[in-house]
Parts: sequence; C-alpha cells; structure tokens
Amino acid sequence: MSIRTISAGLVVAMLSGGAASAATIVQNGSFEDVAGLAGGGTNRGGYGVYDAIPGWTRGDGAGIELQNNATLGTHDAQDGNWYVELDSDSNSSMYQDITFASAGSYLLSFFYSPRTATQNDNGIGYSLGDKVDGLIDAVYQSPATWTQVTKSFTVDAGEVLRLSFFAGGLSNSLGGFVDNVSIAPVPLPGSLLLLGGALAGSGAFASRRRKKAA
Repeated sequence: MSIRTISAGLVVAMLSGGAASAATIVQNGSFEDVAGLAGGGTNRGGYGVYDAIPGWTRGDGAGIELQNNATLGTHDAQDGNWYVELDSDSNSSMYQDITFASAGSYLLSFFYSPRTATQNDNGIGYSLGDKVDGLIDAVYQSPATWTQVTKSFTVDAGEVLRLSFFAGGLSNSLGGFVDNVSIAPVPLPGSLLLLGGALAGSGAFASRRRKKAA
C-alpha cells in the first residue's frame, strides 16, 4: 500500500468518525425530558422547582425552576417547550458531569434570555471544569430574545468535567433563563474535507494504475 493511499484512508476515517460523533453529549440540554416530574413544571402555563430533573442536579439554592411556553406570556422556549430559571425563591445552581470519550476540540453552546428590565438582575454564570467559565447578563426588552453563547475548548480522552450554571444576579426570585445546552465536537474545517476527498480520489486512481500494470 502506498503512502498516499494510507493518508487517504486516515483522512476518510477521521471524516466519518467526526460526522458520527457530532451530536451533543449533554443529557436533556433543552429540558424537554420531564419524565417522572410532578407539579406545575410539567403543566402548560405552570412552573415547578426541583432538586433534580432528568440529566441535571441542584447544586445550591432553592432549586431548578422549570418553566414552559405559557408560563409568563413573554417568553417561549428557544428549543421545544421548556426552559430553566435559576432564581426561583433564591439564587440557585445546577450541574451535570460530562464524560469525554474522545480527545479533541469541542464547543459548548447554550441560549440565554433575561427576565426583568432591572440592571444586574438576570446574570447567568457558567463553567465546565477548569476549561470554561463566564457570566452573561442583560436586561429584558420586548419582544423577548435569546442570545447564543459559545465557548471552545480541548480535552483529553476519558476526562470527566462538571458543567454548571448558576444565577449571578439579584437573589429576588426573578432571574435569567437558560435553554438548548449542548457540547459537541468541533467540525472539521471545509479545507480538510476537500483534502480528504482529493486524497481518496488519488488513492483510487493509483490503485487502478497498479491493476492495469499487473
């Protein structure tokens, strides 16, 4: 086997592996899984405060407040029907532990929306182990909008990192919203995709030439 053919095989393997693992590794990142939950959080127009919801655990504070599209009349979920507030009766936090089976570059993404028009009232902090940390804060303006936050980072295979969100504004039962949380491998750049196709084509051409020579 020629070096060119080996290179083509490696690139094709990388491309197929990257495509297969592109899905998010966050459990219940859009908070649509409400299985086993009781109370207002599962009712249209209601809300509920929980110590845990599928995929997420309360860190401190009053709990994880689950709202839906009809709870306030001002906000619809960014994805699906449900979203989370982390200042129910007091500032709270939530987390889940993420296991990275493969080394490489990843992208953390989530959507944020402020609830009130009060300065410093809607802050949401976030962290992922020692890889990512930050705080986003804004004031509500009608109509409500969602802002996407993205952070890139690299990990080693087998790392386990804690993904956390916490209220970073006034502790007054009104705060920022979080929805559509995801972590996924960073896609290969288009130039590498083109290189993979070119190498694969070159390998096939070389193979045909060897067969003719034989």
